[in-house]
Amino acid sequence: MSAPLRSERLALRPCGFEDVPALHALWTDPEVRRWLWDDVAIPEASAREVVRESLASFAERGFGQWAIADRDGGPLFGAVGLRRFEGGREIELLYALHPSRQGAGLATEAARAVLEHGFRTLSLPRIAARVDTPNRASVRLLERLGLRFEGERLVEGRPTLHYALARDEYLRAAAPR
Repeated sequence: MSAPLRSERLALRPCGFEDVPALHALWTDPEVRRWLWDDVAIPEASAREVVRESLASFAERGFGQWAIADRDGGPLFGAVGLRRFEGGREIELLYALHPSRQGAGLATEAARAVLEHGFRTLSLPRIAARVDTPNRASVRLLERLGLRFEGERLVEGRPTLHYALARDEYLRAAAPR
């Protein structure tokens, strides 16, 4: 199991089954689900399955979904994490923040903590991300994090932008100058 992660303003801890109601509420919020779930209001059972898969991934690989909360405590207001996709060949960065907390750099801060964990602690060779083409806010977030655009593809019939960052690029960019 992975240890909790901390950043300047945030505390990230692995999502557990006690988080399912809050995650379900987050993931079914209309502003969140339009980008994360292709505008489908998932059932709570789907949120439970994501948590189950995340816990198994933490046990096996050291990564999964972290709940995002304020560093000084309080309820979760987002989730960020890593998961396998593309048949297990790629590791994907995922994030979702409640609309009331967007626009303050919190998603960037949370994602940066997860990238740091993935590249420095787990020595992952590469982390990718997929974004719906119209989701300009997520494109800007990925670019701030240093991920590079790799092209547009259709995923389940939807145009999707693909970004990625290699570990060596991340470490070079993070090295003191």
